[in-house]
Amino acid sequence: MCSYKTKGKKEANQFIAWVVWGAAAFFYFFELFVRVMPGTMLQTMQSHYNVSSGTFGVASGIYYYIYAPMQIFSGILLDRFGGRHIMLPASVIVSIGCACILVPWNSVWLFAISRLLMGFGSAFGFIGVMYLATVWFHKERLSFVSGLTTALGFLGAILALKWIPYFADHYTWQDCWFGASVFGIFSFIILYACIPLTPIWEKQRKKAHFEEFAPNHAFSAFFTVIRNKQTWILGLIGGILYMPTTVFGDLWGKEYIETVHHLSNKDAGSVVSMIYIGWLIGAPFWGYLSDKTGQKRSLLFFSTLSASILLFILILWSSMSIPFLKACLFLTGFVSAPQVICFVLGIEKNAENAKASAIATINMLVSLVGGILQPVVGWLLDLLGNDCASDFQWALLVMPVVTLIGFFLVFGIHRESKIKSRK
Repeated sequence: MCSYKTKGKKEANQFIAWVVWGAAAFFYFFELFVRVMPGTMLQTMQSHYNVSSGTFGVASGIYYYIYAPMQIFSGILLDRFGGRHIMLPASVIVSIGCACILVPWNSVWLFAISRLLMGFGSAFGFIGVMYLATVWFHKERLSFVSGLTTALGFLGAILALKWIPYFADHYTWQDCWFGASVFGIFSFIILYACIPLTPIWEKQRKKAHFEEFAPNHAFSAFFTVIRNKQTWILGLIGGILYMPTTVFGDLWGKEYIETVHHLSNKDAGSVVSMIYIGWLIGAPFWGYLSDKTGQKRSLLFFSTLSASILLFILILWSSMSIPFLKACLFLTGFVSAPQVICFVLGIEKNAENAKASAIATINMLVSLVGGILQPVVGWLLDLLGNDCASDFQWALLVMPVVTLIGFFLVFGIHRESKIKSRK
């Protein structure tokens, strides 16, 4: 494997590194904002398109169905061409997706097409940020930077949950999507202004990438990553830990709170946002702790088990007080946040010159878990009748059960000593 020194050059450019990270992370912030928007106006949009919960879940889940396979291509493109030329058009595509909803065509297919465009462009968000982090930061900081990135992204989700219901009450849901499309243009401007040309050490890495992987085979790095069993285990664990957020936070949580705990639209949004606040605080905390202690596997054991227990409490205890409900959701987000460690372990367990492909493959699996389980909950609701609190409880029991499966998957991760011995 080709190697080259980057330490001194990266240390000399730490201010630029944080500027580049900030611009890319802002795009990820925008992506999370857009991702959760359908859940903030679920009943209004479902009524507008006149579809069942299962159908709307599928239409919304198309975001993940395109987002997941696009991870393959995003990793390949970033490994080969860098961040600037990839992330700029991605931000434009997400903005166009938001604007497409405004087309006067009263069909759920329009919403599905819009979500497809949003998912397509968003596929380059987190991968792009993490790729640029590997270019500009030392590997000893990657867990912390990964956690900080996730925190900023979840800030976007929190603001969407708090702001969108307010704006939807005073304007229309179409106005909210128009505002999101303008937000996307602003993200493009920031990316254009702040992401510089490829630095010399990254040009050297790209050269090594072409030398190590067959230059006439664009998928060589991806195939190397996908054949690694550790990649699959880490991707599934990451998806399982992220699943309460995609299933509960992004789509079904607000309606669950309204139905089971009888809260208003605004109050339910505020309660659901606690899971994102937990991530906001937990992601950088666990990332920093992981960098300092190196106990990544142990943290994932704790995360999966405690998240499963909290989700069982959340779903089965329907009479809990609102403050306790908020605390439960906050802790669920907080203990799920070690999920960011999965990406760093993925980088460690794969070839140096396939790091974007490793991040992308894991993120693809993370997305697939959420994309599959979102409509599963909708179909279960349709099957159960979707007319009382107990229906929601039975449908959402899928979350703690799947999270408990994640606990047993952690046993399949190689211990840190084995990781070090392979370096």
